[in-house]
Amino acid sequence: MRGRHGSAALLAASILAGVAACGTGSAATFHPAGSLSPAPVRATLPGTAGQHLGGFSFPSGVSIDFTTPAPADPVRRAVIAGYQDYVLSLWAAVLSHGKNTAYQQQDTGNALGFVRREVARYGAPGTTVKGTIAYNGTRIAGIYFGNGADVLSCVDASAFHQVNAQTGATVGPALPGRLTRYLENVAEGRRSDGTWFVSRLALYPASSTQGAMCR
Repeated sequence: MRGRHGSAALLAASILAGVAACGTGSAATFHPAGSLSPAPVRATLPGTAGQHLGGFSFPSGVSIDFTTPAPADPVRRAVIAGYQDYVLSLWAAVLSHGKNTAYQQQDTGNALGFVRREVARYGAPGTTVKGTIAYNGTRIAGIYFGNGADVLSCVDASAFHQVNAQTGATVGPALPGRLTRYLENVAEGRRSDGTWFVSRLALYPASSTQGAMCR
């Protein structure tokens, strides 16, 4: 979704590369942080109070940081809101072991497939995720014909872990692959009511050429 015919081919190649990267290993993904305030947002979970973001409830021990101010332009803010909704619905599904199905309305295509794979990884109640995940340098690379958009974000999931739900012991990284730090590239579509949803997803480890900007 990066322009017309040439950019469409480039995006398709990017998606294939990103899917390949996701399938080969383990380590982190994304978690949105609440309101679209003009200032950077840090959403923390003090004590056992838990966290309520965008209509979702998250347990204590999970922290989501969005460090990039929201755009002032309402259209661009709506695009970022669509990205945040995608992230929130992803982790709400994982943390509820698939009981929260809001993600089914927030994404399509390979992005939907990615969420389903992550939900399957945490399907058993014996494992969950804890820690902090940060989204840095989030920006809109382009908006196309008013109905499509391309969003980039650097994700730091080095402090986001898969844990034993009973003991709290760390089992491993939250996501498969080399995704402790990575570049996330999502394509979005616009609904008739002006809201946005994620239609495609590509993930590039920071160690790769494509993800080097997130090192």
